[in-house]
Amino acid sequence: MNRGKATLVSQTESLTFDRITGRLLSCRSSGPGGEEFIASSPTHPAWILQYRQGKTLHRLSSRDARQTQISLTKEDGVQTLAMAFHHVGGLNLSVLATVRVSVLEPGSRWGLTLDNQAGLEIVDLQFPFIVTRYDLKGSLLIPSYAGKLKAHPSPESLEPDSAEAWAFSIENGNSAHYPGGFFAQFLAYYTRRAGLYLACEDSMAHVKLFKTLHCEPGIRLGIAHVGDWPQPGTRTLEYSIVLRCFKGDWYDAADLYRTWTLQQHWAVPLHRRTDIPAWLLDSPAYISLRLQGELDIGPVFPVKAFLPYTKILPHLDRLSRQLQAPLAVILMAWERGGPWVYPDCFPPIGGDAALKRFCHLARQRGWRVGSYCNGTRWVTRHFWNDYDGKAFFHKNRGDRSVCRTPSGEAWQESWDRMWRPSYACCLGEPHTRQIAEKFVARLFGWGMESIQFFDQNMGAATFPCFATDHPHPPVPGRWMAESMQAVMRGFKKAARSSPALQVIHSTEAPCNETCLPLFQECDVRVIPPGHVSNYDFLPLYHYLYHECIILQGGMGMGPEPHHLSTRNACNAVLGEVPGAVMTDDGSLLNRDTGNWAPWKPAVGSHRESLTMLRNVLALRRGPGRDFLVFGRMQRPSRVKGIKIETWESNSRVNRIPAVFHAAWEAPDGRLGIALANWTSAPQRLFLSDPRFGKSVLIHLIGGRKKPPRRLQRNSNQPLTLSIPAWGCCLVESMPPVTGPHRKG
Repeated sequence: MNRGKATLVSQTESLTFDRITGRLLSCRSSGPGGEEFIASSPTHPAWILQYRQGKTLHRLSSRDARQTQISLTKEDGVQTLAMAFHHVGGLNLSVLATVRVSVLEPGSRWGLTLDNQAGLEIVDLQFPFIVTRYDLKGSLLIPSYAGKLKAHPSPESLEPDSAEAWAFSIENGNSAHYPGGFFAQFLAYYTRRAGLYLACEDSMAHVKLFKTLHCEPGIRLGIAHVGDWPQPGTRTLEYSIVLRCFKGDWYDAADLYRTWTLQQHWAVPLHRRTDIPAWLLDSPAYISLRLQGELDIGPVFPVKAFLPYTKILPHLDRLSRQLQAPLAVILMAWERGGPWVYPDCFPPIGGDAALKRFCHLARQRGWRVGSYCNGTRWVTRHFWNDYDGKAFFHKNRGDRSVCRTPSGEAWQESWDRMWRPSYACCLGEPHTRQIAEKFVARLFGWGMESIQFFDQNMGAATFPCFATDHPHPPVPGRWMAESMQAVMRGFKKAARSSPALQVIHSTEAPCNETCLPLFQECDVRVIPPGHVSNYDFLPLYHYLYHECIILQGGMGMGPEPHHLSTRNACNAVLGEVPGAVMTDDGSLLNRDTGNWAPWKPAVGSHRESLTMLRNVLALRRGPGRDFLVFGRMQRPSRVKGIKIETWESNSRVNRIPAVFHAAWEAPDGRLGIALANWTSAPQRLFLSDPRFGKSVLIHLIGGRKKPPRRLQRNSNQPLTLSIPAWGCCLVESMPPVTGPHRKG
C-alpha cells in the first residue's frame, strides 16, 4: 500500500482508493493508453445510507464514521481491500466494505456487511460510489424500458444527485426500480477506447435502484440496495457487485451481463418451456379494439360498430383471410365505469353473455381473445364520463389495499390525475390479491386467454409500499417479489377452473428478468430505426432475453403515413409478434402513436399496411420461426446499399432506412439474418457476414412466390439480395454453425 493510496490490479483495470476515507480515486483500463474513468472529488463518500425516523428520511455516509480502518492484503494472487467504518453518525452502526481482485481474472468484486445495532429503520444503502468523467464523451447504457443509450451525456441532460432522486415517491413513479421497470442489474459507460461495467449478480430479487445522475464533477453510476436491512442486526449482501473495464460497444457490455443472466434459474429458453401454448408459438396477429371511445384522454362513448360483439366478426374474418393467419383479438375499454376503471368494472359493456359468446365464436375460428387491464391501480373517478367510484372504494375497503408513501399518505398516481384519478395498490396486502384474482377469474369465465392484467405495473413491477399495517415490512424489499409470485399462483389456480382454455399472462413493457418464469409474453412497443420519438429505444431487452419470452408488438410507434409498415417491419426483424389497432370500419389505425389516436381522417394506405403485416407474419410463422420466435439476438451483419427514405409529415422531416435488419442464432446454432423492406419499391442490398457457413439458404417473402434459393458462399464477396416491396428476407447459414451458447 502506497502512502495515502491503495492500488489493486486485475486483468482489465487498476483501482486506486484513498486509504484514509475509502473513496475511489481511479479506475484505469489495462493496456497501453488505458482509459481513466473516475472523476473524483474530496467530498465523495465510499457509501451512503438512508434511514427513516418517523416520517422523515435521514442520510449518513462513510464520511460520518468516527473511526475508519483500511487494510490491503494479498494471498495466492488475490488482493483484498477491507474498509471498516465504525460508530457512523456517533451511533452503534458499522459498515465493512470489501473489494477483491486477482491478476488472473477480469474485474473486481465488491461486498458489504452492515451491523445495525442502533436499530435504525434503513431504507437503502448506496454502494459502491462511482463517479465517471463527462469529458470522455462516452455513451451510457441503461436497461430501462427496452433499453436506453445516452450518447455524450452532459450535466443538463441528467438529474442532479440528491436524496429526492433516490426516494420512492409519487414524483419518481412506482415502477422504476429493479425488479420492475429496470429489468436487469447493470449499467455501462463506454468510449471508443474502453468501457466501464457495473453490475449486481443477485439471483434472489432483492430490490435495487440504479441511477445515472449528475454528481459534481461527473456522472454518478449509482446502485441503492433497498430494504431487507435488519433492525437491529447484521446483514452481509447476499450477492457480489462487479466492476470491470471492457473493450467494445453496448453489445459487448450486454454480452458480459448476458453470460451471467442466462445461467440463472429464470432463464429457461422458449424451446424448453412447457407453459407456452402452441397457439402463442404459432404467432397470431395481435389485433386490438377499443369498445368505448377512440382515446384514453377523450370522450367516452360505446362504439356502435363493435356492439354487440358479433358485429366485429365480419371485419375480423376478412382481416384473417387477408393476412392468411389466425388472430389474437385484444378487447380494450370494456369496463362498466369507462376505459381502465378498476376494480369497479363489471358487468362489461354489452353484457357478460354477449362477451362470452364472442369469445366462443372466436375460439371456433382458431383465434384467441384477451384484454389489457389496469394492474394494481384502483380508479376512483373518470372525468370523461362522470364516473364517480368513491362510494365503491369505501364500501369495498379500498383504503386497505392502497400503497402508502414514506410519509404514510395514500399513494395517488400523478400522471393521469387530471382525467382518471387512481391509487397504486399493494400486492403485499392480501386484499389486493383477492380482488385481482376474482377479476381475472371472471375474464377466464368469458373465455379470454391472453391476459395482460399487469398493464401499468411496468415491467411486472410490484409497487413499493411503506404501510405499517400491511403484513409486510414497512419498506420496499424482497417481499415485493414474493407477493408477485403469490398473485400469479392465484391467477393460475383461477385458470384451472376453465380447463379448456390455454391461458397466457403478459405484462406491459419488458418483463423484468426475475419474473420471466411467471409470464409467457410481454408487450414491448417498438420504435423503428431513425424515427424521432419522445421515448428512447434500444433493443437491449431483445438481445438479453428474447429466447426466454414471447415479445408482442401489436402497438408501437412509427412515422406517418407509413406507421404500420415501418412498425411491423421493425417487429419482423426484432422478433416480435406483429399487429395493429382496428378502427370502427375494419381498417387498421395508421397514426403515429404508441397506442391510440383519432380514427379520422384516415392516414396512409390500408393496402400497404395489410401487405406488410401479411409478409411479416409469413416470415415469422414460416422460415423465420426458429430465429424470430426461439432465437437469440446476435450482433448485426454488415449490410450496404440501404437507402434512406426522406419525407415530411406533420411538420417533421423523417429519415428512415428503407430496410431494417437483425441477426439471430437458432437453438441448433444456425445463423439467420432477417431483413424487412417497408417501402413500395424493391430494394437491392449487399450482405456480408463472416459467421455464415459454406453456403446459405435465402428465403424471400412478398411479391411473386419463389422457392428458397441455396447459394455457395464466397467469403470474399458480399451476398446480393433483392427484397420485394413490403417484403421480407431470411438468410440462414447452411450447414448449421455450431452455437457456442446452446444446450438441450
